[in-house]
Amino acid sequence: MRQLVLELSDEGLHVVVFSHGDGALDPGNISYKWISMPDGREGLLKRLEDAVYDNPLLLGDFSRTTVFCGSRRFMVLPDIIESGSDGAVSAFRRLFPAGMPDGEGEIMFSHIGCMELSVAFEIPAAVAAFLRRTFPGVRLEHPVVPLCRYFRGKYGQRCYGKTLANICGKRLDIITLGNRAPLMVNSFSFREPMDAVYYILAARKSLGLADIDEIIIGGDRLTRAQVTPVLRRYVRYVMPAIFPEAMLRAGREALAAPFEMVLTVMG
Repeated sequence: MRQLVLELSDEGLHVVVFSHGDGALDPGNISYKWISMPDGREGLLKRLEDAVYDNPLLLGDFSRTTVFCGSRRFMVLPDIIESGSDGAVSAFRRLFPAGMPDGEGEIMFSHIGCMELSVAFEIPAAVAAFLRRTFPGVRLEHPVVPLCRYFRGKYGQRCYGKTLANICGKRLDIITLGNRAPLMVNSFSFREPMDAVYYILAARKSLGLADIDEIIIGGDRLTRAQVTPVLRRYVRYVMPAIFPEAMLRAGREALAAPFEMVLTVMG
């Protein structure tokens, strides 16, 4: 009954293990762990292998494994371009030519029907192969995928201008809804909290949003606490994303997990 959710970044691995008892999520069996992968001479693959093999918990038996890869080689494609088609690959390669620092890359696609779009992203092919060997049947996705499904499901109508800003480490995801289609789905790297403020406000300005259009902020609590009061100088409604009640009952440790992993646990 146990399931495993991982999120891979250059700095390390977020790990969530959870189980369902009698078909329902068991808050008492949700655990979160951060595994650091110190940067050095080794490439991403070697550091990932060491992180997995040094933590036997990850090599247990799981009914399902999901791995989120926050790749910077990422784009969104409308449904007019079929997910995974030659046209989709061609569009991706026009933006991101072949060749990655860690060798040959593999392009992956996730279709999000409720938004009529697909998310395309690329990770090193050797990393993808290792994940598939190690975790049979693994599902590989970009972190914006569960965020998109959650946000669109929460605001199905009268949603124009609502923005979700999600912070995970030094990655900022921005999703802004329109009434018929999303206005923006993007992911940025930043260094300082005020960089995140800049990206959020610049994105809103580029879309011509009014100061009454709502911003919901999820993710890292410390950075969120630094960003929120600054945003409120420019936007009237800036509110935290609400954690599901079951996760609150799971304890403080579980609350440290990235928001997109929480959404995946909640199903």
